[in-house]
Amino acid sequence: SALMDMYAAWAKNYDKETVTDHGYAAPQDAVAGFVDIVPDRQARILDIGCGTGLVGVLLAARGYSHIDGADLSAEMRAVAAKHGVYHNLFTLDMTDDYGIDDPYDAAICVGVFGFGPPHIEHLHHIMGAVKPGAPVVLTVNNAGWAARDWDASFIPHLAKYEIELVADTRIRYLTKEDIDGRLIHLRRAS
Repeated sequence: SALMDMYAAWAKNYDKETVTDHGYAAPQDAVAGFVDIVPDRQARILDIGCGTGLVGVLLAARGYSHIDGADLSAEMRAVAAKHGVYHNLFTLDMTDDYGIDDPYDAAICVGVFGFGPPHIEHLHHIMGAVKPGAPVVLTVNNAGWAARDWDASFIPHLAKYEIELVADTRIRYLTKEDIDGRLIHLRRAS
């Protein structure tokens, strides 16, 4: 698809363009929030939409030692693999059921939701990555939130799938674009 081609071409320069040129701060703020939610450094964590591995590197620096990564783009996963922080890297289509056989203790998903795809109607799939009651921590780009009218659909979607909104915290996102974001902590009733 055109999207996949874009990510393939972008993989080599992704970090420089996002972090340096746009002030992409969501990974730092998301990991800082994640540390408070998941203090256990031995927890099995899935980094969903891991891209080039920015979040995995930050998690490893905080002492987490059991991190897997999933992303739709093989080129992005290849860059992520070079950091040496992921035990396993695999392909994942976030618009479909995840079908994970051995669910994780926690999941983190940074820089994926907002404009989409995946869209709000795919959000519940993410809960399949973790054990019942385990935390899922994700960011949403606030420009995407507004453009895709998440205000209208977010809470009804959670209610439909019996997902609890534990917290919704404002974070930095693209600092050089004056775009902030949300750090959302979700939990499925066990």
